[in-house]
Amino acid sequence: MMKETKIQAQVTSTIAGDDGEAMAKSEENAKKKAPEKPNEGLEKPDDAGWYVAVVRVNCETRIADSIRINLNYNHIWFDYWIPKVKVVYIDKRSKKRRVKDKLFLSTFIFCNVSPSQLDKIRFRSDVYKMLTMPGQRKIYKIPDQVIANYRYFVENDEEPVTAAPVPLKKGIKVRVVSGSMKGVEAYVQSYNGKKAVIGSEIKYISGATLTISRNLLEVIEES
Repeated sequence: MMKETKIQAQVTSTIAGDDGEAMAKSEENAKKKAPEKPNEGLEKPDDAGWYVAVVRVNCETRIADSIRINLNYNHIWFDYWIPKVKVVYIDKRSKKRRVKDKLFLSTFIFCNVSPSQLDKIRFRSDVYKMLTMPGQRKIYKIPDQVIANYRYFVENDEEPVTAAPVPLKKGIKVRVVSGSMKGVEAYVQSYNGKKAVIGSEIKYISGATLTISRNLLEVIEES
């Protein structure tokens, strides 16, 4: 049975500007000429990396799709990820348990694209900004492995995940040795009997924690 995931309230970013009429028309034209399937006929560039676009809350998917359509129309490879979790709720009419997707982090679009194409994203009227390193102007590039670990945490269907708005503790480093999260690395936050709370985070953005059986973990010896 799927366990319910609890998402803590988070502070959202400043609202980005409205789409203008010109952008709407441009997007319609791009839709007609862009590949029917995302990135069809396009090759992922060797220098593609993960970057974060900040947009209006509850518009993440629409804007991400718009970015993809426009870039694909211009023969540019682009992929994205919007963190969502599956939550269980009771349908008011049927009284049955249902499952739906819910945003885990709002206002963020994780963009996988060549750094040479970042200006085509950050200068859109519906993108508030691209995240940068604190105190720097350089756009923040997130390592592939960090994204992969965090994504396994958020999208696992065995244990409920909680967003961690503060930096995680760098406790004992462990690896999950069994189950759908096998191979994922994390840091132990606390122990509770036969259970352990482990966490993964994307630095400067957010962490995620979940509770897991201690016998599913092995310690990673760090040099």
